[in-house]
Amino acid sequence: RARERLPRYLEALVRRDEAREAAGRASSILDLLAAGRTLVRLRGIAPHVVARELPVLLPPGDGPDAPVGFVSGAIDLVYRDPATGELVIADYKTDEVATDQEVAARVAAYSLQGAAYRRALREALGLPKEPRFELWFLQADRIEEVRP
Repeated sequence: RARERLPRYLEALVRRDEAREAAGRASSILDLLAAGRTLVRLRGIAPHVVARELPVLLPPGDGPDAPVGFVSGAIDLVYRDPATGELVIADYKTDEVATDQEVAARVAAYSLQGAAYRRALREALGLPKEPRFELWFLQADRIEEVRP
């Protein structure tokens, strides 16, 4: 709301500063990614990638008491685990996490997103069980499996 009151010439400066800040953050994340293990992992699974930016749209639940509406999103990456052949959902995160406790808190926070993505892929493909869900914390160079 505060931005609505800014004169046009100031709005342009704010947008330019935000764009500069976003570009700096993106550059920093790319530098961390290039120097870390996560990129090595991505290169290793590259031949096994099934989908990127896979759209998700599903009802919120089953039963007469289920809420009205839908769940939507985009799965960042789906790949087949080279060792097991099972499908894996990977979701990239740019959260600034440094400690194990911060990572655990973020994993817990994203667990509902993971449940929705697992359900969507299982239902869409008729899988006998839900696929594994991983969070790829790019800044922390960590991959964490989220268990149902």
